[in-house]
Amino acid sequence: MAMASQLRTHTSSLPPDWALQPAKPAHRKVWDLLGAPLRMVVLPDEASERIGLTSLRAERMAAVLPELKGRVLDVGAGDNVLLKLYRRRAAGLSAAKLADAEASVGVDVIDWGGGCRIVRSSAELPFPAASFDTVVFVACLNHIPERREALREAQRVLRPGGRVVATMIGRFIGDIGHRLWWYSEDKHRDVADGEVMGMNRDEVVGLLREAGFGRVRTRGFVYGLNTLYVAEG
Repeated sequence: MAMASQLRTHTSSLPPDWALQPAKPAHRKVWDLLGAPLRMVVLPDEASERIGLTSLRAERMAAVLPELKGRVLDVGAGDNVLLKLYRRRAAGLSAAKLADAEASVGVDVIDWGGGCRIVRSSAELPFPAASFDTVVFVACLNHIPERREALREAQRVLRPGGRVVATMIGRFIGDIGHRLWWYSEDKHRDVADGEVMGMNRDEVVGLLREAGFGRVRTRGFVYGLNTLYVAEG
């Protein structure tokens, strides 16, 4: 994916702990449902969190964090929030888990101000083979034109028994959403040839299997509009 010509520096605060609970209490489910138009279309993530709504980024983080293990590579890491949360959680665990979290790396082709390592392409990662336990693509595979090569590269840098964790919205919802999300990151950079605004479940599963992942587990979240993918070799 080529480096965009329009760059924006942005440092995000972390989602609040209440927004990352794996199981929402009843009152939060009701509030999130009533506030769905705000949190899903109108308000940026941090604005949603300020009025007590579970943001879309928090929904993704809550789905992905339990699936992380060992040393993690977050591809398309943006503001690096996922790894900051991963390190914070590891701080209360064993020394080995904290060391893995501290050694985890976020990469992106654009510098969003989160401390990521900037790479030229997700298809050519500057890491040795078998150097990570988990490779993550949070809401970004559709924005990587060379997505097939990127997934094969993820397979290369994974250790035996490692996994890919990804989230993705479908094409129909993605096309609508990216027209409405005035705050979306693609409004602040050039959109590359080959990018799409979402991918259907069969497309993502097919790409993962094509890259050599034999077992792919899926789960819908955010009213089924998003899908979590966990793929192992």
